[in-house]
Amino acid sequence: MTVQVTTRHSEDFDIHTETIDPAMSSYAGTVPDYVAKVKAFYSDLKIRSAMWTVPAAERPAYLEPCKPVEYLLELDENRIVAYVNSHTWSDYLFDKRNNFDYSTTPTQYEMTSILIHTPIRQTEVKEFRRYRQMKDSLKYELVKKIRF
Repeated sequence: MTVQVTTRHSEDFDIHTETIDPAMSSYAGTVPDYVAKVKAFYSDLKIRSAMWTVPAAERPAYLEPCKPVEYLLELDENRIVAYVNSHTWSDYLFDKRNNFDYSTTPTQYEMTSILIHTPIRQTEVKEFRRYRQMKDSLKYELVKKIRF
């Protein structure tokens, strides 16, 4: 069975990289202990790296200015490492909780992050999208879309 997910990144991010270093994340400089918490989670999952994605049907409420590029991926379900409750993960990162909810079997939360084994294969990328912030607004508009 295949699943469709999206993932957002900076312009210079290589979607096909084999290892994603949490220290290079835009969150590493702003969220205390971000790198240590991600690495501890990966250690529990017995992986070195993962691509964080969301189900394609779950459209993000906003676009982070540092991540104007979005990829639509279609991949086999066996490429999924874990399903993470995004609300509890965020609270965990900001020390509002001592733990977070996740599952290694298909699970849907109110807001779900899906971790994918890296690297992402060329054939798994189905669409590239670029967004920009609209003038004097918190809204964003699609400015480029390429189907593969």
